[in-house]
Amino acid sequence: MRAARLLIFFPTLFLISFSCVAALRPQQVHMWDSQVDLLASKIAANLEKTDAVSLAVKNLSSLDTAAVAEIRAGLQNSLQQRGLRLVSSGGKEASVEVTLSENLYEVLWAAKIRQGESERIAFVSFPRTASLPNASPEMAISLQREIVWQQSKKILDFAVLSNTEAGGTALLTLEPLQLVHYENVNSHSLLSRAFRIPQANTHPPRGLRGQIDLASGTAELPGIKCTGVLEQLARIQCVDGPDIQESTVSLDGKTISIGGRSVEAVTLGGACGMDSLLVASGAGDWTVADTIRAYTEADHQLTPLGNTLEIPGPVLAMWPADDGKSARVISRNLETGMYEASIVSVACNR
Repeated sequence: MRAARLLIFFPTLFLISFSCVAALRPQQVHMWDSQVDLLASKIAANLEKTDAVSLAVKNLSSLDTAAVAEIRAGLQNSLQQRGLRLVSSGGKEASVEVTLSENLYEVLWAAKIRQGESERIAFVSFPRTASLPNASPEMAISLQREIVWQQSKKILDFAVLSNTEAGGTALLTLEPLQLVHYENVNSHSLLSRAFRIPQANTHPPRGLRGQIDLASGTAELPGIKCTGVLEQLARIQCVDGPDIQESTVSLDGKTISIGGRSVEAVTLGGACGMDSLLVASGAGDWTVADTIRAYTEADHQLTPLGNTLEIPGPVLAMWPADDGKSARVISRNLETGMYEASIVSVACNR
């Protein structure tokens, strides 16, 4: 276990925190007319002779639904002024897919242009400060990430334990083949014991999911349910169980996706004056860096709250923490190759 490091419990070790201030901001689309026109001109320049094109707009930014609709309308108008005829997709016409995204410093709009066998990319970027007004202090929030544990072996879930026999703190991790218990002794993490899950697949699939539930005393893998005193790895029995369900976002009784794919997401209890808050991963796949963002629901729509929390690798799993106000997050750092167990919490900046 030399590759593993326990980070949150001990003041002598390094605690990594990431935060981003997010805010629900009014949108001012008219400020972007020049960028809309510039992108339309680049799209038209990359199209060979044609008068029919389909247009799709995908929003991965903090823009609300109304702002995205206005940007789409602006693109349609600007393309039509350049002699292009907008049609619905599904035929042999050229197609344009525009993605609206952003980071902490700039806004990036990219257009993927397909025509026949060819594919081209056109984009425009501009500073966030030029596009968004100052955050409203009444609605500002911060997403904070604290890395609890890192190791080279895959982690499926984890739990921070308190009130242990020694009176200190401990950590429980769920791996594809075992549950592992670490104790805090003299500011060092020690592997106290491990419980091998007898029915576990010795060649687990890449997308294997697992979950620890201390309240019910269970640890689950697909088709396996283990119960007992998880805090002590005592009297644990494993039997056949249900499959682990992928985390989905439900809005008004309908399962939806963010950014065009299913995402890892949890609903947290009231925070910053809101009854509930959704925290969800980004829309990338397992080969790219990821993001975590807060959302609120208004008029049966999910509205992103400002900026995103940057994660240096894909978010593999997200579960609500025991306090109901933070999330347990498993990710894999693409730079180091380490699996990271993190707590993502919400702070209010009044």
